[in-house]
Amino acid sequence: MSFLLSYQKALTLKSTALSDFLPENTYFAGVFYEPCDLAAGQLPAVLSGGNIEISTELTLSYQPLDCRMLLYTRDGGGTLHVQTGDHRLQAGSLLYLDCSKAPFFLRAELLPWRYLVFSLQGDLFPIYESLVPFDTFLLAQPKPHTSMLRNVQQLLTGNTDGDLRNKLLDAGLITAIMTELFSDVLPAREEKEGHAPYLLELKHYLDHFYIEPLRLDDLETRYHMSKYYICRSFSAAFGVPPIKYLNQKRLEAAANLLFTTDNKIHEIALAVGYENTNHFINLFKKEYGTTPQAYREAHQN
Repeated sequence: MSFLLSYQKALTLKSTALSDFLPENTYFAGVFYEPCDLAAGQLPAVLSGGNIEISTELTLSYQPLDCRMLLYTRDGGGTLHVQTGDHRLQAGSLLYLDCSKAPFFLRAELLPWRYLVFSLQGDLFPIYESLVPFDTFLLAQPKPHTSMLRNVQQLLTGNTDGDLRNKLLDAGLITAIMTELFSDVLPAREEKEGHAPYLLELKHYLDHFYIEPLRLDDLETRYHMSKYYICRSFSAAFGVPPIKYLNQKRLEAAANLLFTTDNKIHEIALAVGYENTNHFINLFKKEYGTTPQAYREAHQN
Protein backbone atom coordinates (compact mmCIF):
# COMPACT_ATOMS: atom_id res chain seq x y z
CA MET A 1 0.00 0.00 0.00
CA SER A 2 1.31 3.47 -0.85
CA PHE A 3 2.06 5.92 1.93
CA LEU A 4 -0.66 8.23 0.63
CA LEU A 5 -3.32 5.53 1.11
CA SER A 6 -1.87 4.56 4.49
CA TYR A 7 -2.01 8.18 5.60
CA GLN A 8 -5.60 8.56 4.44
CA LYS A 9 -6.64 5.52 6.46
CA ALA A 10 -4.67 6.48 9.56
CA LEU A 11 -5.98 10.05 9.99
CA THR A 12 -9.43 11.09 11.19
CA LEU A 13 -10.42 14.74 11.55
CA LYS A 14 -12.62 15.91 14.40
CA SER A 15 -13.93 19.47 14.47
CA THR A 16 -16.79 21.60 15.75
CA ALA A 17 -16.78 23.34 12.37
CA LEU A 18 -18.97 22.21 9.49
CA SER A 19 -17.36 19.35 7.60
CA ASP A 20 -17.83 21.23 4.30
CA PHE A 21 -15.14 23.67 5.40
CA LEU A 22 -12.55 21.02 6.32
CA PRO A 23 -9.79 20.11 3.87
CA GLU A 24 -9.08 16.55 2.81
CA ASN A 25 -7.09 14.75 5.49
CA THR A 26 -4.11 14.43 3.11
CA TYR A 27 -3.72 18.22 3.33
CA PHE A 28 -2.13 17.75 6.76
CA ALA A 29 0.69 15.65 5.29
CA GLY A 30 1.74 18.28 2.75
CA VAL A 31 3.02 17.06 -0.61
CA PHE A 32 3.59 13.33 -1.11
CA TYR A 33 7.04 12.41 -2.46
CA GLU A 34 7.72 9.87 -5.18
CA PRO A 35 9.68 6.84 -3.90
CA CYS A 36 13.02 5.72 -5.31
CA ASP A 37 13.41 1.94 -5.58
CA LEU A 38 17.22 2.14 -5.50
CA ALA A 39 17.18 3.86 -2.12
CA ALA A 40 14.10 2.25 -0.56
CA GLY A 41 14.78 1.15 3.01
CA GLN A 42 18.44 2.13 2.86
CA LEU A 43 18.47 5.93 2.93
CA PRO A 44 16.42 8.08 5.31
CA ALA A 45 13.73 9.53 3.05
CA VAL A 46 10.90 12.05 3.04
CA LEU A 47 7.50 10.46 2.44
CA SER A 48 5.58 13.74 2.60
CA GLY A 49 6.07 17.27 3.80
CA GLY A 50 4.89 20.85 3.68
CA ASN A 51 3.73 24.00 5.44
CA ILE A 52 0.40 23.52 7.23
CA GLU A 53 -1.99 26.09 8.67
CA ILE A 54 -4.96 25.29 10.92
CA SER A 55 -7.35 28.19 11.52
CA THR A 56 -10.27 26.37 13.14
CA GLU A 57 -10.74 24.19 16.21
CA LEU A 58 -9.59 20.82 15.00
CA THR A 59 -8.18 17.53 16.25
CA LEU A 60 -6.11 15.20 14.06
CA SER A 61 -6.50 11.62 15.35
CA TYR A 62 -3.92 9.18 14.01
CA GLN A 63 -3.83 5.42 14.08
CA PRO A 64 -0.31 3.93 14.09
CA LEU A 65 1.52 4.83 10.89
CA ASP A 66 4.84 3.42 9.69
CA CYS A 67 6.89 6.61 9.74
CA ARG A 68 8.51 9.24 11.92
CA MET A 69 7.07 12.73 12.11
CA LEU A 70 9.13 15.90 12.30
CA LEU A 71 6.98 18.93 13.17
CA TYR A 72 8.26 22.48 13.71
CA THR A 73 5.74 25.01 15.04
CA ARG A 74 6.24 28.44 13.48
CA ASP A 75 3.29 30.31 15.03
CA GLY A 76 0.36 29.51 17.27
CA GLY A 77 0.41 26.14 18.95
CA GLY A 78 -1.25 22.87 19.75
CA THR A 79 -1.06 19.76 21.91
CA LEU A 80 0.35 16.32 21.24
CA HIS A 81 -1.49 13.54 23.09
CA VAL A 82 0.25 10.17 23.43
CA GLN A 83 -0.03 7.37 25.97
CA THR A 84 2.14 9.29 28.45
CA GLY A 85 -0.18 12.31 28.40
CA ASP A 86 -0.46 15.77 26.85
CA HIS A 87 2.52 17.81 25.64
CA ARG A 88 2.41 21.42 24.47
CA LEU A 89 3.68 22.28 21.00
CA GLN A 90 4.45 25.98 21.19
CA ALA A 91 6.04 28.40 18.74
CA GLY A 92 9.68 27.46 18.17
CA SER A 93 9.30 23.84 19.29
CA LEU A 94 10.48 20.88 17.21
CA LEU A 95 8.73 17.54 17.65
CA TYR A 96 10.23 14.21 16.60
CA LEU A 97 7.69 11.39 16.92
CA ASP A 98 7.64 7.66 16.24
CA CYS A 99 4.18 7.30 14.69
CA SER A 100 4.27 3.51 14.55
CA LYS A 101 3.96 2.58 18.23
CA ALA A 102 0.45 3.68 19.24
CA PRO A 103 -2.42 5.99 18.30
CA PHE A 104 -1.87 9.69 18.96
CA PHE A 105 -3.58 12.97 18.21
CA LEU A 106 -2.70 16.58 17.53
CA ARG A 107 -5.11 19.24 18.76
CA ALA A 108 -4.99 22.81 17.43
CA GLU A 109 -5.36 25.26 20.31
CA LEU A 110 -3.63 28.59 19.70
CA LEU A 111 -4.97 29.62 16.30
CA PRO A 112 -3.88 30.00 13.64
CA TRP A 113 -1.44 27.15 14.16
CA ARG A 114 1.22 27.23 11.45
CA TYR A 115 3.75 24.44 11.32
CA LEU A 116 6.18 22.66 9.05
CA VAL A 117 5.78 18.88 9.02
CA PHE A 118 7.56 15.93 7.43
CA SER A 119 6.80 12.21 7.40
CA LEU A 120 10.09 10.28 7.30
CA GLN A 121 11.10 6.67 6.85
CA GLY A 122 14.32 4.63 6.85
CA ASP A 123 16.64 2.38 8.85
CA LEU A 124 18.50 5.37 10.32
CA PHE A 125 15.85 6.34 12.86
CA PRO A 126 15.87 3.24 15.14
CA ILE A 127 19.66 3.53 15.31
CA TYR A 128 19.53 7.07 16.67
CA GLU A 129 16.68 6.19 19.02
CA SER A 130 18.73 3.37 20.52
CA LEU A 131 21.50 5.76 21.56
CA VAL A 132 19.48 7.83 24.04
CA PRO A 133 16.58 7.30 26.44
CA PHE A 134 13.69 7.30 23.97
CA ASP A 135 10.13 6.07 24.19
CA THR A 136 7.86 7.69 21.62
CA PHE A 137 8.99 11.25 20.99
CA LEU A 138 11.49 14.04 21.57
CA LEU A 139 10.43 17.66 22.00
CA ALA A 140 13.15 20.27 21.52
CA GLN A 141 13.27 24.06 21.59
CA PRO A 142 16.16 24.79 19.23
CA LYS A 143 17.73 28.24 19.22
CA PRO A 144 16.63 30.45 16.29
CA HIS A 145 20.00 30.49 14.52
CA THR A 146 20.98 26.82 14.71
CA SER A 147 21.91 24.80 11.65
CA MET A 148 19.23 22.28 12.66
CA LEU A 149 16.41 24.71 11.89
CA ARG A 150 18.11 25.81 8.70
CA ASN A 151 18.32 22.18 7.59
CA VAL A 152 14.67 21.54 8.48
CA GLN A 153 13.59 24.47 6.34
CA GLN A 154 16.00 23.59 3.54
CA LEU A 155 14.48 20.10 3.43
CA LEU A 156 11.28 21.79 2.26
CA THR A 157 13.01 23.30 -0.78
CA GLY A 158 14.04 19.92 -2.20
CA ASN A 159 12.53 18.13 -5.17
CA THR A 160 9.70 15.63 -4.59
CA ASP A 161 10.46 13.37 -7.56
CA GLY A 162 12.07 9.94 -7.34
CA ASP A 163 15.49 10.93 -8.69
CA LEU A 164 18.29 9.31 -6.68
CA ARG A 165 20.33 12.52 -6.56
CA ASN A 166 17.47 14.33 -4.82
CA LYS A 167 17.02 11.44 -2.40
CA LEU A 168 20.70 11.64 -1.48
CA LEU A 169 20.42 15.38 -0.82
CA ASP A 170 17.37 14.78 1.39
CA ALA A 171 19.16 11.97 3.21
CA GLY A 172 22.09 14.27 3.99
CA LEU A 173 19.80 16.92 5.48
CA ILE A 174 17.83 14.37 7.49
CA THR A 175 21.03 12.85 8.89
CA ALA A 176 22.32 16.29 9.90
CA ILE A 177 19.01 17.11 11.60
CA MET A 178 18.92 13.82 13.47
CA THR A 179 22.55 14.14 14.57
CA GLU A 180 22.04 17.60 16.06
CA LEU A 181 18.66 16.73 17.58
CA PHE A 182 19.85 13.57 19.34
CA SER A 183 23.26 14.95 20.33
CA ASP A 184 21.42 17.60 22.36
CA VAL A 185 19.84 14.79 24.39
CA LEU A 186 23.19 13.26 25.34
CA PRO A 187 24.80 14.20 28.67
CA ALA A 188 27.33 17.01 28.57
CA ARG A 189 30.74 15.82 27.44
CA GLU A 190 33.04 15.01 30.35
CA GLU A 191 36.13 16.29 28.57
CA LYS A 192 34.87 19.84 29.06
CA GLU A 193 35.87 19.50 32.70
CA GLY A 194 39.50 19.51 31.58
CA HIS A 195 39.26 23.06 30.16
CA ALA A 196 40.15 26.06 32.27
CA PRO A 197 37.04 27.75 33.67
CA TYR A 198 37.83 31.05 31.95
CA LEU A 199 37.93 29.28 28.56
CA LEU A 200 34.52 27.73 29.14
CA GLU A 201 33.19 31.11 30.30
CA LEU A 202 34.60 32.81 27.19
CA LYS A 203 33.11 30.20 24.84
CA HIS A 204 29.74 30.53 26.56
CA TYR A 205 29.92 34.30 26.13
CA LEU A 206 30.75 34.00 22.41
CA ASP A 207 27.95 31.44 21.91
CA HIS A 208 25.28 33.67 23.41
CA PHE A 209 26.50 37.25 23.00
CA TYR A 210 28.17 37.12 19.59
CA ILE A 211 26.35 40.32 18.55
CA GLU A 212 28.37 42.35 21.07
CA PRO A 213 31.63 43.96 19.86
CA LEU A 214 34.80 42.24 21.04
CA ARG A 215 38.53 42.92 20.66
CA LEU A 216 41.53 40.93 21.80
CA ASP A 217 42.51 43.81 24.07
CA ASP A 218 39.11 43.41 25.76
CA LEU A 219 39.98 39.79 26.57
CA GLU A 220 43.34 40.80 27.99
CA THR A 221 41.63 43.29 30.31
CA ARG A 222 38.86 40.89 31.22
CA TYR A 223 41.03 37.90 32.14
CA HIS A 224 44.21 39.69 33.27
CA MET A 225 46.50 37.66 31.05
CA SER A 226 48.20 38.03 27.68
CA LYS A 227 45.86 38.08 24.70
CA TYR A 228 48.33 35.85 22.86
CA TYR A 229 48.16 33.27 25.64
CA ILE A 230 44.35 33.42 25.58
CA CYS A 231 44.30 32.86 21.81
CA ARG A 232 46.69 29.90 22.01
CA SER A 233 44.74 28.33 24.88
CA PHE A 234 41.35 28.84 23.23
CA SER A 235 42.64 27.37 19.94
CA ALA A 236 44.03 24.33 21.74
CA ALA A 237 40.70 23.76 23.51
CA PHE A 238 38.22 24.48 20.69
CA GLY A 239 40.18 24.31 17.46
CA VAL A 240 40.09 27.99 16.41
CA PRO A 241 41.11 31.34 17.95
CA PRO A 242 38.38 33.28 19.77
CA ILE A 243 37.87 35.99 17.12
CA LYS A 244 37.53 33.39 14.36
CA TYR A 245 35.10 31.45 16.57
CA LEU A 246 33.13 34.67 17.08
CA ASN A 247 32.95 35.29 13.33
CA GLN A 248 31.81 31.72 12.71
CA LYS A 249 28.95 32.16 15.17
CA ARG A 250 27.94 35.45 13.57
CA LEU A 251 28.09 34.10 10.03
CA GLU A 252 26.11 31.00 11.00
CA ALA A 253 23.40 33.26 12.39
CA ALA A 254 23.54 35.40 9.24
CA ALA A 255 23.14 32.36 6.99
CA ASN A 256 20.04 31.36 8.89
CA LEU A 257 18.57 34.88 8.56
CA LEU A 258 19.30 34.92 4.84
CA PHE A 259 17.38 31.68 4.48
CA THR A 260 14.46 32.43 6.79
CA THR A 261 13.83 36.18 6.38
CA ASP A 262 13.52 38.83 3.67
CA ASN A 263 15.74 41.28 5.57
CA LYS A 264 18.18 43.32 3.50
CA ILE A 265 21.86 42.43 3.58
CA HIS A 266 22.89 45.47 5.64
CA GLU A 267 20.08 44.73 8.12
CA ILE A 268 21.34 41.17 8.57
CA ALA A 269 24.91 42.42 8.98
CA LEU A 270 23.81 44.71 11.81
CA ALA A 271 21.64 41.98 13.37
CA VAL A 272 24.62 39.67 13.83
CA GLY A 273 27.14 42.26 14.98
CA TYR A 274 28.71 43.84 11.87
CA GLU A 275 28.40 47.61 11.39
CA ASN A 276 30.43 47.52 8.17
CA THR A 277 28.41 45.72 5.49
CA ASN A 278 31.34 45.31 3.09
CA HIS A 279 33.39 43.68 5.84
CA PHE A 280 30.47 41.33 6.55
CA ILE A 281 30.16 40.42 2.84
CA ASN A 282 33.90 39.68 2.57
CA LEU A 283 33.87 37.48 5.68
CA PHE A 284 30.74 35.65 4.51
CA LYS A 285 32.25 34.98 1.07
CA LYS A 286 35.45 33.65 2.66
CA GLU A 287 33.46 31.31 4.94
CA TYR A 288 30.77 30.11 2.51
CA GLY A 289 32.44 30.64 -0.88
CA THR A 290 29.75 33.01 -2.14
CA THR A 291 28.20 36.37 -1.36
CA PRO A 292 25.24 36.64 1.04
CA GLN A 293 22.88 37.55 -1.81
CA ALA A 294 24.04 34.64 -3.98
CA TYR A 295 23.69 32.31 -0.98
CA ARG A 296 20.10 33.49 -0.45
CA GLU A 297 19.18 33.05 -4.12
CA ALA A 298 20.74 29.59 -4.27
CA HIS A 299 18.70 28.39 -1.28
CA GLN A 300 15.46 29.89 -2.51
CA ASN A 301 15.53 27.96 -5.79
